[in-house]
Amino acid sequence: MKNIVTTLIILISSLSFGQQYDKVFIENSKVDKNNKVYSLGKEFSFKFDIRENNSKYFIKNNDGDSIELTNDIASLVINEIRLTVLKPKIFQRTNKKQTEIIYSYEPNPKSLSFTGLVENEKNIWIHPPREGFFKSLETCPFPYIVLNKPVGFKWVDSMIIGNQWSNKIWGEWEDSLLLEYAYEIIGTEKINSNFGEIDCVVIEAMANSRLGKSKLKSYFNEKYGFVELHYTLANGIEIDLILNKIVKGPILRDGKEFYNHRYK
Repeated sequence: MKNIVTTLIILISSLSFGQQYDKVFIENSKVDKNNKVYSLGKEFSFKFDIRENNSKYFIKNNDGDSIELTNDIASLVINEIRLTVLKPKIFQRTNKKQTEIIYSYEPNPKSLSFTGLVENEKNIWIHPPREGFFKSLETCPFPYIVLNKPVGFKWVDSMIIGNQWSNKIWGEWEDSLLLEYAYEIIGTEKINSNFGEIDCVVIEAMANSRLGKSKLKSYFNEKYGFVELHYTLANGIEIDLILNKIVKGPILRDGKEFYNHRYK
């Protein structure tokens, strides 16, 4: 437990760097109160796939700079990512004016990572999972929808990130990296999911940077949130996150409560 708490402190501090999306509408107070999708206590479980050049890969090592991918499914150490919505204690919110979330990397998480999301009547925007190999998602557009807009609606934004997110697997850079985003609602679609056949808004997004172009195609349902996230890194690696389960659990306040509830 001591090692996990230490890791949590490191992860929280490392996630605080970077310039936010300036055009995301953020409420000034009571940021959790009107959440309809990502409400307190909910846990969203995602399965994921990693592909490159039509070959499927698994995560063998997800620790720090020792990230290792493999073709051998027997060697995988992570098969699921869970997003849990917390109610942080006063002055303990990781990202000011954002709903607190925690990512765990299952089945035997060595560490947990805290970050935030924004949900209100205007937009929903989420920090992706970004520990180990999933740091690569920092170079892609974030899941983001402007609500109640027609097909064809477009918007842009930008962010600057530090080189703590770089890696030889998906791209290295010195100093900072400017990402310029372009989003578009390209249509609506019925998809088959673990929740049955559901209606989704489909959003395509692109990020331009010195690394090249990265992409995100996302499927958003008004009840379940982002149900499919299809990323393409600038070097062509593809990462799919598919929502397969939502559980309404107790309202937890911090990493210790989360760990004791889930793993003890």
